[in-house]
Amino acid sequence: MSSLNLFLSHFAFAQFTLAFLILFPRAKQSLQVRLYCILMATVMLYLIPQMFGTLPLYSVAWVVVFVASNILPGVFYLVGLSVFSDRIEIKPWQYSLAFLPLALASMAQILLALNNPPPDSIAMLASVIKVCVMLIELGLMSYALFIALKFWRDDLVAERRFIRGSVISFCAAYILLVIVVEQLLGVSGLWLITGKLGMLAILATGLNIMLLQTRPNSMFEPPKQNVEIVDSNEAPLQQLEQAMREEKLYQQEGLTIAKLARHLGFGEQKLRSLINGVLGYRNFNDYLNFFRIEEVSKQLLVPENSSTPILTLAMNSGFRSLSSFNKAFKDTHGVTPSQYRKNSGITYK
Repeated sequence: MSSLNLFLSHFAFAQFTLAFLILFPRAKQSLQVRLYCILMATVMLYLIPQMFGTLPLYSVAWVVVFVASNILPGVFYLVGLSVFSDRIEIKPWQYSLAFLPLALASMAQILLALNNPPPDSIAMLASVIKVCVMLIELGLMSYALFIALKFWRDDLVAERRFIRGSVISFCAAYILLVIVVEQLLGVSGLWLITGKLGMLAILATGLNIMLLQTRPNSMFEPPKQNVEIVDSNEAPLQQLEQAMREEKLYQQEGLTIAKLARHLGFGEQKLRSLINGVLGYRNFNDYLNFFRIEEVSKQLLVPENSSTPILTLAMNSGFRSLSSFNKAFKDTHGVTPSQYRKNSGITYK
């Protein structure tokens, strides 16, 4: 390995270690922090062969690095789900999907270990499994990229928007360099190793700068909404409240934070600071959904609406899909809209 690559591998390892040490004391606070710590740890283990060379086959160190390398895309996928889409819980099938590459890669490795040298049929099966692993890793990384892009615009946490931008760049570069160029196309060379290590070093350095300058909890703590607490003496907040309560702008299709800022005559950054810093919302869509759910909840209790389909009420309030409405409603009330209406005593005519 060249001296440059050796330096980059040690530097990246040190940066990820620092990020891990900053976050680890807060690991008990939330799933998001724990997943980030696991991500940092897996990248650190992934870098070990880059620093110390090829490890003895099937040694303890080799097994540890093998496991870390094969769960890295899955952990990245889980981080994307948890941090970038603000999911407090991750479903069991999503964990299973994240660990599927490791399970398949282990199967291929066991087949090769038990048949040494392997017959053509076993070698072919192991090759097919490895291709499947690469395709699954590509899917996981691509979905993490999709999540990062999808929720980037509505993210109100400045620190997290910066990290999200870094992750988008890293994810795209990783997919191109590692999965497509190196694994699927079989391209190799020092330049490719330098690109991977340099990318990791830059990402880790940017993350540490952000973590050292801000409270890590600002990126990971659960949202705390205080939309009802509005100081009427604060003109910007009063304008925002009026736009939501009286003008009902949340019902507009395609309303973005940029459009709302222009409507109010604010700068976009000022509006982000109001909704996030004062009202406690971490996501613009969550802020809009508060008013939408409040509107639907009121309409469900109106006797005249007893024969109106719930979907109609949801669409009229600004929701654009039944699935997003049902999730937001249940997160707010703990029951489905139908159960809410039934519990209220309102019946269909």
